[in-house]
Amino acid sequence: MLNQKQFCDRATRELREIGKQVQTLAADRDLFRRLESEVVASNPRLSENSAAFLAVVRAAYTDATTMRLRRLYAPDANLSLRRIVAQVSDYPELLHDKLTGKELDSDVAELDRAGAYLKEHLDPHFAGRERTSAALTSANRELDRILDLLIDCLKRYYWIVADAHIDLAPAWEQDPLAVFRFAWIESQ
Repeated sequence: MLNQKQFCDRATRELREIGKQVQTLAADRDLFRRLESEVVASNPRLSENSAAFLAVVRAAYTDATTMRLRRLYAPDANLSLRRIVAQVSDYPELLHDKLTGKELDSDVAELDRAGAYLKEHLDPHFAGRERTSAALTSANRELDRILDLLIDCLKRYYWIVADAHIDLAPAWEQDPLAVFRFAWIESQ
């Protein structure tokens, strides 16, 4: 077993790596939401329910997010927030004035429930009939909840093991929607 300092050093490195993946997921979610609200909603030709292109984009986002979250929630993965959170109980001094044992147990249970839900209910290979707008909206609502839980736990346990804060806010070097500010195909 590692001593507390060794555990904190290892956990901090792993949480930073998980944080990079989570930040990418948060950025993808932000971009997807902005695409829907700023591009699709303001363009009646795109917002039609029969738009095949949007159906593909929406389904691809849902499938990709589901799979990436499943990997992050896998308890046996190389980088596992659930494993790190569970191991914090081996170092009770870390919890002093930051978290109770009951809150720690609750976090582990919540991570387990979210991981089981991803595995059992959000199948990444939706059948054609399940790629309806309503099915994707429902799945994305659950994915948002699960991603928010991941972000919250990651921030909390990074603070506990590193005694610092981790920034997981989406960051853009340039406007990712700039591609929609010009015509793609011009009529001849």
